[in-house]
Amino acid sequence: MRFLKKTRAFFRWSLRRKLLLAFTVPLSLYSFFLFRFFQSNARFGERNKPVDIDNNVDMQLVRDISIVIKVVAKYSFWNNVCRHQAYQAKVLCRLYGIPYKIYVGFKKNEAGAIEGHAWTTVNGQFVTGFCVVEDYVVHSTFA
Repeated sequence: MRFLKKTRAFFRWSLRRKLLLAFTVPLSLYSFFLFRFFQSNARFGERNKPVDIDNNVDMQLVRDISIVIKVVAKYSFWNNVCRHQAYQAKVLCRLYGIPYKIYVGFKKNEAGAIEGHAWTTVNGQFVTGFCVVEDYVVHSTFA
């Protein structure tokens, strides 16, 4: 029954979202191998570059990108963590000419260990890595 609901929901998706999904699955696998074996080649973009808010951005497209990245992260059997998702969002945003900003931040957890996190925003709205920003100390930003 659950599978049937998921299948019906998929067929209700727009063609654009289905094509984004078809592009994001291999992109996700690529980002896994990139961060796993070739970390020196993994780049988020230009560091500490200011990004202007662009009111002409298609926020429905941004939402489609966000949904597709979440779905791929949920159902992929390889490791698809926040930095991989931020990289995927970067590639898709560049493909569509959307100005994005990637944040890398750190916080201490309850055990006292330092945790890192990466998240992507477009016009101040989250695309990947949904978190409470106030909990993190931002180390660097990329655009």
